[in-house]
Amino acid sequence: MHGINRFTYDIDLNVSLDEDNLKKIIAITKKYKFFPRIPEPVENLLNDKKRIDWITKKGALVYTFISNVDTLQIDIFLDYPIGFDELYKNSDKIKIEKVEVLISSKEDLIKAKKKVSPIRDKDMSDIKELEALIKNEKKKK
Repeated sequence: MHGINRFTYDIDLNVSLDEDNLKKIIAITKKYKFFPRIPEPVENLLNDKKRIDWITKKGALVYTFISNVDTLQIDIFLDYPIGFDELYKNSDKIKIEKVEVLISSKEDLIKAKKKVSPIRDKDMSDIKELEALIKNEKKKK
């Protein structure tokens, strides 16, 4: 979304994990026929203990929804190194058709990617490209 030429086939979402919000997400994924990648019922997203077990015992970062219709997947972060309120405050607004969408700022993406352990080659590449974009933006100002 920031201009890096790497197609990921997924949408990463950091959402509020409160019950009402998770119920909305579950309803939307069911409506559009997305289903869990792992053999865990989607309703287990509502269970704090289950989410903590996935993180601590399985090393999970996200709960992934996949589709039979196409290759798109949706990753819901189970834990994120930056709080929701901070991400929201720093977010960039873009328009997709007529819908305004908030996306993570380049700076917050860099911060989060640097905390991935072990850091992956694609994260290192993304960090370098995001830093270059920030540098070019500052030159233009």
